[in-house]
Amino acid sequence: MQNEIQKKKNEGKVYTLYYAFFLIPLMITIVGVMFFFVFKVLTYETSSPTDYLTNVQYGAASKRWQSAYELSKLLANPKLVPLENSFHKRMIAVYEHSIHDDPNVRMYLALAMGRTKNTIYGEALLQGLTDKDKASRVAAIKALGSMAYKPAINNLIDFTSNDKSVEERLSATISMGNMNDKSVIPVLVRLLEDEEPNVRWDSAIALAKLGNYAGSDIIDNLLNRNYYDQFKEVDAEEEIQAILIAIQASNKIPSQKFIKNLLILATLDHNMKIRDKAIKILDQTYNRKI
Repeated sequence: MQNEIQKKKNEGKVYTLYYAFFLIPLMITIVGVMFFFVFKVLTYETSSPTDYLTNVQYGAASKRWQSAYELSKLLANPKLVPLENSFHKRMIAVYEHSIHDDPNVRMYLALAMGRTKNTIYGEALLQGLTDKDKASRVAAIKALGSMAYKPAINNLIDFTSNDKSVEERLSATISMGNMNDKSVIPVLVRLLEDEEPNVRWDSAIALAKLGNYAGSDIIDNLLNRNYYDQFKEVDAEEEIQAILIAIQASNKIPSQKFIKNLLILATLDHNMKIRDKAIKILDQTYNRKI
């Protein structure tokens, strides 16, 4: 009898411990998590391009550059780019006024305009090429290339001279490649001898986009994994991207010289994206089945 009483007391203690240290804390946690998600849903606000532009124009200093950054990301989606002329005019006005602001604000605004692909921003961005801040100039160069603003070609050529920074030369090279204008070919051919490897590589890619074979030897090198061993500053991800771009470039200027490296990439490379891309190019362009 006494044993049964003691047994019931022990069971009561177990249940008490269960409720005190497991069930009640679990219920409190569940209620807390539910409250958090309800609060997030009720307070969540979506920001439109106009909202971000307003924050850039009137927000606090720290908020302006962050809003410009978010705006540049948002406008990378063509579906979210406003079509109203009033937005374009306001964007230009804010960009022009940003010359007196944090350079980051002007930089991200330039990138945002470029991502719209709308040449209405071209004239304003030409002014950005004269900015004192290098990052702002580079952003304007990239933006003009993104929208393929052909009136900027001569300005971009100026940025390929040896007295300009590597960032400016590289951005100008890439932007000229996006112009789809063969008048830049002599400049790009000259850049194949640039002291900076990235400039040489992107000039070869740009020439391939224009159907020019002058950089074909460089593209063939870029198709070879062993080539990158001499460039310790190129990390694994950058190497993958460079190879993928080179494979696509080899499709623009078909040549028998590319087949050997394409076959190696298609059959032996450890990256499946590279293998798949090489297999498709070999099949579609060179009629080689893997």
